[in-house]
Amino acid sequence: MKKILSLLVLTVLVVSLVAPVAVLAQGTDKIKECCNIGQPIDTGDSNACIKGAIAAPDSVAGEGCGGAVDAAVCGKASWGMYCLLNIVYTVTNWIFYIMMIVVVILFVVAGAKYMMSSGDPEKTKAAKGLIIYGIVGLVIALIARLIPSVVKLIVGM
Repeated sequence: MKKILSLLVLTVLVVSLVAPVAVLAQGTDKIKECCNIGQPIDTGDSNACIKGAIAAPDSVAGEGCGGAVDAAVCGKASWGMYCLLNIVYTVTNWIFYIMMIVVVILFVVAGAKYMMSSGDPEKTKAAKGLIIYGIVGLVIALIARLIPSVVKLIVGM
């Protein structure tokens, strides 16, 4: 149980360290007043952003974002929230994909260990432990898919 708890704490720590880096990676000369939307963000109103759109307060600020010239500018009133949601979607998608790869590898290794244990209780116990770690990783991956919805609920979008 201590290993699972430390894995969860480590995951939260890594996410809290990666999110600011992703925000600051947009440029070092000055903070941009826009961001490129990488995934469609639907908020249930007419201000939905499509993939490739630019979230900016106006078209002039959107020009400095480096997107396509004919890209739509969305979220003029609350463009900062769209940029925040874009970062949350990006980080949680990466967590989901990495955790799914780790889960598949854990299940394959656990299955191989279980098949090669030849009835040895120690080896089967180790294989079952890997399967439990794989299930915990699957739960973490599914929680990562839930986080953007929770963030949208918290910020009121």
